[in-house]
Amino acid sequence: MLSLTGWLFSLAAAICATILAAAADQPHLQMAVAAGVCIAITLIAVREHRKLQDAGAPNNAIASSTARYLALVWAWAGLTLLITYLFIIEKHWPEWWQFFIGLSFAAVASLAFAGLLDRDRAAGRVDDTLVKVGRVLVQAQLIGMVAGIISLFVDNKFPRAANHADWAGCNIFFFGALAIAVISLDALRRRPSV
Repeated sequence: MLSLTGWLFSLAAAICATILAAAADQPHLQMAVAAGVCIAITLIAVREHRKLQDAGAPNNAIASSTARYLALVWAWAGLTLLITYLFIIEKHWPEWWQFFIGLSFAAVASLAFAGLLDRDRAAGRVDDTLVKVGRVLVQAQLIGMVAGIISLFVDNKFPRAANHADWAGCNIFFFGALAIAVISLDALRRRPSV
């Protein structure tokens, strides 16, 4: 599991890479970087799920890991959106701050949920009800991400040309949603009670 320092470093590196690509005003470059960031986070999350599963870790440890990696994706998306639309892209996109608030809420909620699971584990207990609630939340996120990805295609928002103010946001949304969906799917298939 990533330490707090590793988590913060990973988040900062992912944000910097994505905003630097957006600063080049090249949607395809920023799209490739966003894809790379999300692939890296997803692979690390899946690898950690597998390690925990193979080690026979309790359900709350696996659920906590899932929540932390989901929080990492949410935080990356929210903070990248904030910095990109405050400091990088000059075109005005009036809705960016609403998405930032939603993404930030999801990141904080995921971290808080991971904290609850960690407290139980530190106390030597597994709250099966809490783990089941986590599973339902992961299922809801998976459904929401699939719907979000479909809506980006239906609304012709992905891929998006640079003449649209929301082009960077749409790339972040697409790959962030894809990462959330894959991490969620992996967690759901690993152990029935996760």
